[in-house]
Amino acid sequence: MNNENRKANVRKKKNNLPYALAAVILFVITALIGGIVYASGYRYIKGDGVKFSGFTYLGQPINGKVRYSDGTKGKLTKEKDSSLGKIVYDSGDVYEGEIKGIYRDGKGTLEYKETGAKYVGDFLEDKLTGKAVVTSSDGSTYDGDVKDGKKDGVGKFTFADGSYYYGEWKDNKREGAGEEHYADGSYYYGTFSDDKKSGSGEVTVKLENGMIYLGKCKFVFANGDEYTGDFTENARTGKGTYKWTTGETYTGEFLDGKMHGFGTYDFGNGKEPYTGEFVNGELVTDKAEDAGNAANAE
Repeated sequence: MNNENRKANVRKKKNNLPYALAAVILFVITALIGGIVYASGYRYIKGDGVKFSGFTYLGQPINGKVRYSDGTKGKLTKEKDSSLGKIVYDSGDVYEGEIKGIYRDGKGTLEYKETGAKYVGDFLEDKLTGKAVVTSSDGSTYDGDVKDGKKDGVGKFTFADGSYYYGEWKDNKREGAGEEHYADGSYYYGTFSDDKKSGSGEVTVKLENGMIYLGKCKFVFANGDEYTGDFTENARTGKGTYKWTTGETYTGEFLDGKMHGFGTYDFGNGKEPYTGEFVNGELVTDKAEDAGNAANAE
């Protein structure tokens, strides 16, 4: 290697020294800042569907931002030596209650700004799961089991007018056995499917007062009339018995709430009962005139 090449390499090395020194200094500064930040308790924590960035104390978040997988964001604050904390979301919703790690977990209250609804009850790893009382702005309330924020299990839903349903739920719908009471005094004991009165055969309903109802689905009207039998999608459809307060009784087939098919009608006045066909609530023989309008179960 000639002298000119040696000189060029020396000059090149000298020129690179400032860059290398700057890189070392930058690394040291970055590490120093990182150390200070780490020592201050600032952390980034990632969980199942939740991320936290902010300050911690003994590993527990106390002040920072939370982000959820659905895009929801909020500000978390918590006292150092307490399990209780508060999260104010960008939407204006507010959670106050127990916080474990980065999750709402334990007892808490979640208030929804837009709808005015309030959830007071259990949280499990940030999910609204357990037992809770949910109040809506329209005055209705739900008191019972919840899963992932939905009515699921056993609970009571009360409407603003005082009517209510108590019984089994699945995925926010009445599903299973329950009792339903209406503002006019009528009530239903029986089973539900896909949020509608549906069922046949014997049913067992555990009532809110602790009593057990055994029998077929039963609907008692405000005027005292009573139907016991099959229901399909909220309608008296199948086999059943309808009793009027006047003493008349029909036992037989129903379709969409009317006597329809084969059945027996007891006039309740000493006359011989009629057994035969019915169509849309009417007898299809000469005895229709004897039955009169009372033959209609509507």
